[in-house]
Amino acid sequence: MLHLGMNLFNRFKKKNTIITAIEPVTEDNQLQNFPEMLMTKLLFSGKPKLNADQILAELKKHINNIDHSFSVSSLIFSFPDYPVQLADATLPAQLNILIPDRDEAGIGLPDTAFTQNWHWPEANQVAQNCQYEILITDLMSRSLPYKQRVNLFMDFLAAVIRVTQPSAVYTFHGDKILNPASITGLWETDKVQTLYALCNVRLFNISNDPQKRELLMDTMGMHALGLPDFQIRFSTFNENEIANLLWTYAYHIYEYGDIIEEGDTMEGLAGSKWKCVKEVSLVAPERMVINMIPDEQA
Repeated sequence: MLHLGMNLFNRFKKKNTIITAIEPVTEDNQLQNFPEMLMTKLLFSGKPKLNADQILAELKKHINNIDHSFSVSSLIFSFPDYPVQLADATLPAQLNILIPDRDEAGIGLPDTAFTQNWHWPEANQVAQNCQYEILITDLMSRSLPYKQRVNLFMDFLAAVIRVTQPSAVYTFHGDKILNPASITGLWETDKVQTLYALCNVRLFNISNDPQKRELLMDTMGMHALGLPDFQIRFSTFNENEIANLLWTYAYHIYEYGDIIEEGDTMEGLAGSKWKCVKEVSLVAPERMVINMIPDEQA
């Protein structure tokens, strides 16, 4: 399945800042990605209308057993059928909606949020026109099996989007701005693209020589699930073909888990075999990635 359009990536005219050193993973220095709290921001051009009872009713179309606690600053939903085992207790998974001061306008996004939105050409302008935000988090769910966790989070996110109708959605770990209609549409009709709202594929020009083309592409967001991301450094391949390949790798890891060992090979372009090397990522945030060594570097 191709997840990206053929002309989605345009080449950068200037170099992007990267971490300069690669640190291989050794037996004495095992690098591992640990699950992180999932977070998204819903962005609104006007003051959002939050009807807690409507959100609960929408959620119950998909999940029957829900406990809840509503206040002025937060809406907390607990899911007894999704138990989370702690060291000394078992608690239900929680998903929260955190509400800033409703009378205070303004949103906060990192500068990087506006640099890798290849999937939605209008993303930056729509987000810049927004004045209000709410935050969604999945507190108390990191130890759930990652597929169960993603399904719960996405059911929750889609339900809140349908009720609140935001103008845009920002995902922290994918570091991208999304069209809310695309999130709900894909989740309702094509769950094969499970990672659309949580993961991104990024493109960087890393050449120090303006006459030389050298690119790096990586996945961003798999690390938040405790899975490895991928990166590829190359000069001659087509960016869109590499992007589609990276999505294929991400979905393979999502389907089968972290099963790739150091030195394994995976299919590259045109049936070639590319070596897998586990390393610290070249591009922030620092995380464990599987660095794919293409034929052109062999």
